[in-house]
Amino acid sequence: MQADDRDDLSFARQLSDGEPVAVLRFEARYRRVIHHAFGRACARWRPEVPVEAEDYVQDFVGFLFDDGGRRLRSYAGRASFGSWLYTVALRYFQRALSRLAKDRRSGAILTELPDRGDRNPEALAAAALDAERLRDAVSQLSAEDQLHVRLFFVEGQNASEVARTLGKGASAVRMRKMRILERLRSLLESLEDES
Repeated sequence: MQADDRDDLSFARQLSDGEPVAVLRFEARYRRVIHHAFGRACARWRPEVPVEAEDYVQDFVGFLFDDGGRRLRSYAGRASFGSWLYTVALRYFQRALSRLAKDRRSGAILTELPDRGDRNPEALAAAALDAERLRDAVSQLSAEDQLHVRLFFVEGQNASEVARTLGKGASAVRMRKMRILERLRSLLESLEDES
């Protein structure tokens, strides 16, 4: 471990303890790192509604110091403190903004679905056509992606359960799910254009 690494580790401990000099150094030196991570997450998720960067940044800082600085104490010095902070911030903002995108997409999808209680022939035909398009889209996925679809959407497993089932990390499984959903959305749009 190099001297800089020890300094970062010591700094993270002081910061988790709320020492004023460490907090001032954090504000002066690392607040812009957090803002940059927020900007990168916004570029990825492109929220349609205006989002206040400072609100999200402040929420993240609260997240870091929550529970007596537990997250700050999780810094183990394997990377520079700035790199570790950037990674943690990027993940935090991506989760927060992806929830906004998911809520928006879920709402849009729900408004387009036919009412299941409606038993008129047109609604039943539309539901059957939607189900057929979805089956066609899923059949175009790789076998491993189809397995993920089955575990998530047929068996109703969450990311941690799917990760245990497949012997993978939960974060990798979550990322795979997002990629699969994007691919399905694209396939469904192309199938819609063909009909």
